[in-house]
Amino acid sequence: MPVGTSPPIILGILGALSWFLSGMALRVKSFFRQSWFWPVLPFLILPWIGLLYTEVPVSFGIEFAGKTYYWLFCLAVASLALKNVQTRWLINAFLLGLAVNACAGVLQFAGVMAPKQGWFSGLTRGYNTLTVYLVLAILMCAFYFREAEEARKRIGLACLMLLYFFHLIIMEGRTGYLTFILLSPLVVKTLFKKVSPWVIGLALIIILGAMSFSPIVKKRLDLTLDQLEYHMTVDPGKAWGREYTENQDRFYMWSGAIQLFLENPIVGVGTGGYPVALRKARDPNAPLIPHPHNNIFYMAASYGILGLIAIAWLFGEVLKNGWKERHTVTGHLVLCSALVLFTNGLFNTTILDAGTLLLLALVVGMQRTLPKFSEQTRIHHRATEEDTFCRLSGDADKRKEPPMDLR
Repeated sequence: MPVGTSPPIILGILGALSWFLSGMALRVKSFFRQSWFWPVLPFLILPWIGLLYTEVPVSFGIEFAGKTYYWLFCLAVASLALKNVQTRWLINAFLLGLAVNACAGVLQFAGVMAPKQGWFSGLTRGYNTLTVYLVLAILMCAFYFREAEEARKRIGLACLMLLYFFHLIIMEGRTGYLTFILLSPLVVKTLFKKVSPWVIGLALIIILGAMSFSPIVKKRLDLTLDQLEYHMTVDPGKAWGREYTENQDRFYMWSGAIQLFLENPIVGVGTGGYPVALRKARDPNAPLIPHPHNNIFYMAASYGILGLIAIAWLFGEVLKNGWKERHTVTGHLVLCSALVLFTNGLFNTTILDAGTLLLLALVVGMQRTLPKFSEQTRIHHRATEEDTFCRLSGDADKRKEPPMDLR
């Protein structure tokens, strides 16, 4: 995942085909008893229903609806339940890939390697997805740091966090900076079990100070201040997204999405209908904007109230399950992934972007390995096997009562 989009997507498709052709897809029926599964269904169904009433079903509509195949990866991972693979090893592989990519980014920054399209993004290109991965990696390393007892492991993890942090601040991802700043208190709280709010505040000041040393961060901050100054000084009828401008065009996208939702509050404008509907409602000469760069506004504009319920249900369920198991490595991964994707999703449409959608789908599927759902699965399988044995033996009257949890 850290070195590009195509390799993991190709392998994901091959894995999903193996899952389907091997018959493992039939295990989906065992998910019906588990709460993590039901919030996935709207993301499989709504995009295709939205094609029935969108104004652009052929272009953006088909493109966005086609992304539902990512959720097959979720179901495939959940079917495996990772019985023979420790989640920790998958996380370690992810961290290793990010470390290799970060080293390449540092070499680009030092002038040893050529940048990718002008960015110090390492082996991949672009920075939006990569900054999300880096923030998640820092949070996972913080969990490992707290667990580690040997000094050399702690030193190694600290160096790894510094490497990820350095790579983060030499890229141009402002939303990545903001996501990290907003979640940095969680990093400090994870590193140290008992820490006062004063220490967290001091750590935040140190982090902000360290980020300010980066010339790239400083350049992006100056640009942001200039764009905000434009909105504070221009005619109020043109500011804060009332008309399109290159001075932080997200304001225009967001206010347009709110307008479309208010005009179509029940079902929205349909899958991929946002760009055409926005042009009709606002400036027809503005650039064609595929989506509003915000998960909540995208779901509201596209699917109305149903979309808002769907995204609240999904992230609410994932956050709840991750929080309950936050002291385990899988629980911490689930919790932190949801927090990072939700926070970054306030500024990017992470439920549409390939790299972040892939992360979300896999993490949602990995919820099935949490103790709560693993135990439910064992109870269900035990009851099913017992019922099958009794039917085959012709002694159904002697079948034991199922456990209370199954009822």
